[in-house]
Amino acid sequence: MTGEFPGNKIVGMNETRKCDFCGKDINAAYTICPLCGGHLRDKVEARPPACPRCKQPLDVHNAGGEEYDLCPRCGGLWLDRGEFHLLTREYDVYRDNFKDEYLREPLKDPVEYISCVRCGKLMNRKNFGKISGVIIDECGKHGVWLDAGEMEKIRHFIADGGLERAQDLEIEKTRMELRDLATNVDQTAFTQKVIHFWNLKRWLFGG
Repeated sequence: MTGEFPGNKIVGMNETRKCDFCGKDINAAYTICPLCGGHLRDKVEARPPACPRCKQPLDVHNAGGEEYDLCPRCGGLWLDRGEFHLLTREYDVYRDNFKDEYLREPLKDPVEYISCVRCGKLMNRKNFGKISGVIIDECGKHGVWLDAGEMEKIRHFIADGGLERAQDLEIEKTRMELRDLATNVDQTAFTQKVIHFWNLKRWLFGG
């Protein structure tokens, strides 16, 4: 099989595709051509956008001059990468839109992986902001799927300073890791000095 990636199938070791740049046959699993160094794109068949949960065709929803794909049955929302970035920019989310404090909800069980609306491949699950508790389904190349109500929760989390708290936690985590590393380096240096001292003592005094 040459040229196209199947939806959720595992690409075989002997399957090949033509490089988008040099035109040479290469292994279909490569994302960078080993012959010319070109970054390869997945070639996916055009497919009408459908809800990955209830399989209904998505309707185009217009809000604020932007168009989004919305499921008419479950209220799920598909956002291409650029659209999701625009809707979650901090300076576009105003604190006074949410009067109450953001409360993290418990994670849902069981875990379910769903397919990307654009390419059909299984998406990764990601905790937005690492501490929000809102688990989004993300395709690294195409966009994000949000279940009904999750966009409002994300914006509420941002407006309540959630991204700032997440950044503070990352800074504190990095500081602790650097402190532990410095402590380990000091202990290693001390041990090396002790070993060197006793080796020198044995050499001088035959101990």
